Amino acid sequence: MSDATIPAEGLGAAFRTQLRVIGALTLRELSSRFGKENLGYLWLFGEPALLGSAIGAIHLITGHTMPGGLDPAFFMVTGYIMFYLLRGVINRAPGVIYGSQSLLYHRCITLFDIILAKDLLETAATMFVMALFLGGCWLILGKRPAHIEMVMWSMLLMGLFAHGVCLLLAAASIYTEVFERVTHLFTYLTMPFTGCFYMAFWLPTDLQRVALWNPTLHIFEMMRYGLYGLSVPTQFDQPYVLGWIVALNLLGMAALRAARRHLVI
Repeated sequence: MSDATIPAEGLGAAFRTQLRVIGALTLRELSSRFGKENLGYLWLFGEPALLGSAIGAIHLITGHTMPGGLDPAFFMVTGYIMFYLLRGVINRAPGVIYGSQSLLYHRCITLFDIILAKDLLETAATMFVMALFLGGCWLILGKRPAHIEMVMWSMLLMGLFAHGVCLLLAAASIYTEVFERVTHLFTYLTMPFTGCFYMAFWLPTDLQRVALWNPTLHIFEMMRYGLYGLSVPTQFDQPYVLGWIVALNLLGMAALRAARRHLVI
C-alpha cells in the first residue's frame, strides 16, 4: 500500500463514521420526540398535514377566490406544509445545543452532527407529508402536480436554507438566551412575508422587485412551478437561492466552530 492512498482511506473511514453517527442521532431524535409508540411516529407526519388542511378548509368554506383561478384549499395546504418545514427547523435552533449537550461527551459527536440529524429528520418528515398530500390529491381529486420533482427539490432547498439559519441561531444561543425567547414569535411574524400564502405575480411590479430579494419567496415560487407548471406565472432564480444557502451554511459552520469554545460541558 502506497502512502498516497492512506489519506484518502482515512477520509473515507471518517466520513462513514460520521454517517453512522448522524444516523444514530436521527433515530435517537425520533425516539425522544415521539416516543416508541406507533402513533407517536404518525404524529410527526400528521401535525403539518392537519394544520395545513385546517387552513385550507377555512378558505374553502368562506369561498375565498385567488388570482389565476387557483384552488385556495390546495394552495394554502401546500404553502403551509412548506412553511412548517421552515418554521420547524428554525424554532428548534435556540434550544438544540443545550437539549443535547450531554452527547458531546462522546468524542465522535459534534455540534454540527446533532443539528444536522434534527434538521434531516424535520426535512424528510415534511417532504413525506407533502408527497402523501399530493399523492392523495392525485388519486382522489385527479390533481396531478406538473413537476413533482421540482416540488421535492424546492422542499430540499428550503430545508438547506433553514439549516443554515439554524446553525447561526444555535451558535448565537450559546452566548445569550434572547433568541430562545423571540425566535417563535419572529417566525410567526415573518410568515406573511415568506411567500407561503401569496405569489409574486399577485404584487405590483415595483413591489415584486422588492419581494424577490427574499430568498424564501423564490423557493415557494419554485414549488408552485412544480405544482402548476406554466398555467400560472412564477418567478424564481435558483442560483440566487443556492448562493444564500451556501453563504448561510458556511457562516453557520464558522459561527458554530467559534461558539463551541465558549460552551461549558
